[in-house]
Amino acid sequence: MIQKDELQMDDSDDVPPLLVPVEEGTNLPDVAQTSTVQTEHSDKVPVTIITGHLGSGKTTLITRLLNDETHKKRIAVILNEFGESSGIDKSLTMNKEGEMAEEWLELANGCLCCSVKDAGVKAVENLMKKKGRFDYIMLETTGLADPGPIASMFWLDDELQSEIYLDGILTVVDAKYGLEQLAERNSNDMANEAIRQIAFADRIILNKIDLVTDEHIKDLETAIRSVNAVAPIYRTTRSEVPIEFMLDLHCFDDRSKDPFADANAGRPPSATHIDEDVRTVAFTVPGQVDLHKLDAWLQSVLWERTVPGRRKDAAGGMEILRFKALINATGNDRKCVVQAVRELYDKQEGAFWEQDEERINKVVLIGKNLDESFPQSFREQCLAAY
Repeated sequence: MIQKDELQMDDSDDVPPLLVPVEEGTNLPDVAQTSTVQTEHSDKVPVTIITGHLGSGKTTLITRLLNDETHKKRIAVILNEFGESSGIDKSLTMNKEGEMAEEWLELANGCLCCSVKDAGVKAVENLMKKKGRFDYIMLETTGLADPGPIASMFWLDDELQSEIYLDGILTVVDAKYGLEQLAERNSNDMANEAIRQIAFADRIILNKIDLVTDEHIKDLETAIRSVNAVAPIYRTTRSEVPIEFMLDLHCFDDRSKDPFADANAGRPPSATHIDEDVRTVAFTVPGQVDLHKLDAWLQSVLWERTVPGRRKDAAGGMEILRFKALINATGNDRKCVVQAVRELYDKQEGAFWEQDEERINKVVLIGKNLDESFPQSFREQCLAAY
C-alpha cells in the first residue's frame, strides 16, 4: 500500500480568499438544510482534490467557489497555507506546546478554510469533528504534489468506515506554461509532476486561455490527451468554471458519468515532446467476467506490475496510475464498477443493466510503459467462459 507519509503540502499558490474569523458560538444551519440529497453516500462527506502546478489558478478557483452563493453548500477547504501578506484575520488552533498547528477561518456565508502544513489524516479528522458545519471538503494540494498518495489516503479511510468519500480529482493546467511543464524531464525515471497530475485527473481545467493562441491551445490539448484520453477538459480564463464540472462528480462510484466516452486506445500525435512512456490504453471486451479471475488479474497488474499471460515487462518500469472499468460480472444483473489509484483498487456493485443495453466490458488504464497486450490478457485471464 502507498504510505500516507508521502504527503507533502508546504508550498503556497495564489492569493487565498478574503475570510473572516470564526466567532465563538456561531450558529450555522444544519447540513441537511443546505445540501442536496445523496443516496449511496448520504451519511458521508464528499472530498474533491484540486491539483495543478504553482500559479495555475487553483486558489483562485477555490476563491470563486467559496464566494459563490448559488450552490447553497457549506464547503470546508484545506489549503496549503495562507499567504503571509494577505492580511487575513486568523482564528488559531494551538497544539499542546503552544505552537500553531492550524488556522481556521470562516467565510461570511459559513464556508470554512483550514491552513495546514501537513494535510494528512489528522487534518481531515479535525475537520470531521466539525461535521454538521459543512457538507463538502475541497483539498488543495501543493503545486509539486503527486495526487496519487493523497487519493489513496481517502480510499484507505473509506475502508475503515470513515465519514468521507473521494468524489473526484481536478487538475488545473496553466495554458501558457502547460506545454513547457509537461516537457520537463526528471533526473529519475519517473514521470514529472505535471504529467502525473494530468494522469490522475477526473476533470481537467485549462486555465488562462486568453494568454495564448488557438493553435497553442490545440497543441496543449493534444499533449494532455496523449497522457489522459478520458478526462473532460474545460477551457476557461481567470478560473471561471461551472460548479457542475467540479462538484458531485461521483468519479469513484457507479453514479459517475460514463468515463469511457472519450477513450481512445490509440495515441494522438503530440505537437511537443513529453514523456512518451505515459499514455492511455482503452479497450472493450464482450462476454461475462469472473470476478475472482479479475481480482487475480488486477493484483498482477497493479501490485506485481506484470501483464498476466505475457512476458514479464522487460523494461521493468510498468506502472498503473489510474484504472477504470465497467464490468459485466457473471451471474449479476448489476454493473460492476472498478477503480484503482496506483496499487489500491476497489470494486462496487452499480446500477442494473438496462434491457436494451449492450453488456460489454469497458477498461481504461493510464500509466507508464503500458503493454499493448492488455486487451488479449484481459480476455484470456478474466472472462468466465474463455
